[in-house]
Amino acid sequence: MDKTELIEKQTILLEKIADAQMVLVGVGEEFNENFRDIAKFPMLMSALEEVDIDPSLGWTVQFLERLYLTKHNEGKILEAYRNLYEMLHDKDYFIITTCIDENIKKVGFDENRLVEPCGNYERFQCSAKCNNKLYPTEEFTNLVNQALLDGVGLDSLDIPKCPDCGKPLAFNNILCESNYLEEGYQLQWKNYTKWLQMTLNKKLCIIELGVGMNLPNIIRWPFEKVAFYNQKASFFRVNETLYQMTEELSSKGISIGVNAIDFLHGCTL
Repeated sequence: MDKTELIEKQTILLEKIADAQMVLVGVGEEFNENFRDIAKFPMLMSALEEVDIDPSLGWTVQFLERLYLTKHNEGKILEAYRNLYEMLHDKDYFIITTCIDENIKKVGFDENRLVEPCGNYERFQCSAKCNNKLYPTEEFTNLVNQALLDGVGLDSLDIPKCPDCGKPLAFNNILCESNYLEEGYQLQWKNYTKWLQMTLNKKLCIIELGVGMNLPNIIRWPFEKVAFYNQKASFFRVNETLYQMTEELSSKGISIGVNAIDFLHGCTL
């Protein structure tokens, strides 16, 4: 896509958002944190080197990633989110994201207008799913950080355990695979579905950002259905490779074959 066409589609999107009564946004795989900037944090790099030397400490890597996410507040992904926030903050919007890294929460979005069906790093669950309880992760994250600051080594830490069965605790997200505890997001999902019911006869701008086919039943297919049934909807699908629009939506949909992060960088009010 040449620059002129790209600018034209960015302009159309901004116009549709301005005209919309409600805005539905889906954020997908292109926004997943890639941890490329971890080298900017020497303390974390030293800890990862410690894991390389002693593979028995491999269990700490996910906690080091969590610590990185609490410290890392710059980069292309966050710049794109900031632009998206400026586009949406005064609209009636709702965002559904399959990302688990919580980067989207760093730029000011109303968390009551956000749902994370794949979970995140905010809470622990029992890795064996012996119960449906969730536990805050902040205290253990602080312990990891303090161990690194004190230079005592990762082997000074003990893996957090489920108070009921003694199995290791795990972050409450889809990395738990078949044991993923969905209670963590279900209340907010109900709020999302209630909001979605109110869109049927409204001017609705639907924006799909970097959503691939890993979990199409969460965003991609439902968004197509919403766009199909809402006669006042406009639908923008932005993806570097999977930007194609279904034939049924060709009259109201705009396909944009660009990485969604790069696309948002050019969307400025």
